[in-house]
Amino acid sequence: MPVREHYDRFLAGEYAWMAGGFEINLDRNRRFFHEMGIVPRSSNTALDLGAGCGFAAIPLAEAGFRVTAVDFCRPLLDELVRYAPDIVTVEGDILDFPLWAGRNPELIICMGDTLTHLPNAGSVQDLLRQCYAELVPGGRFILALRDYSREVEGSVVVIPVQREQDRIFLCRLEYQADHVGVKDVLYSRESGSWERSYGEYRKLRIAPAFLERELEREGFRIEKNTVGEGHITMIVIKEL
Repeated sequence: MPVREHYDRFLAGEYAWMAGGFEINLDRNRRFFHEMGIVPRSSNTALDLGAGCGFAAIPLAEAGFRVTAVDFCRPLLDELVRYAPDIVTVEGDILDFPLWAGRNPELIICMGDTLTHLPNAGSVQDLLRQCYAELVPGGRFILALRDYSREVEGSVVVIPVQREQDRIFLCRLEYQADHVGVKDVLYSRESGSWERSYGEYRKLRIAPAFLERELEREGFRIEKNTVGEGHITMIVIKEL
């Protein structure tokens, strides 16, 4: 199933719960941006690529940025707007560059697992190149994603993502050469009986060394590069 269809048909309605809760994620990103000193400095404009329901876009708006949130999932953008109606939303593929180009951002973020949703390494390179072109001099680009580059023991992994009394969310990962096959499974109980629903899609395996090399090739200076506990976080700067 294409990733956009998977979000529209299956994941959007469960996303905030599956991720641990709306307010918990807002607070996590508020702390992250505060600790990293991410505040408006020049154009005051920020782009959130793959914004989802606003876990990062809303804290950026609270910090004083004029935020444009880009995502292909309309239900998630609708949830964002319910919390923060002043944030501009753009529905579409982040690889459709004319949708979000020309805004002179001083900050672009691509967080969550957005980057792993891209189809191949070439599309990652294209996105990094476009982000460099769009940023004002001195602007920052923040990338945060899960690290699927190191295959865990065994080619298939089942992760218990979230559970409560009447809902259980599991994620099955199957490691392939360049991608990870993902099967999201939801068990829900109504009127005493359990029902099962699921959706499948793929995520791109992106190595930290690849990202570092391509960012530097485009002209970024790496300010922060953290790899560990299954996550990659990079903050890079377009030099003045």
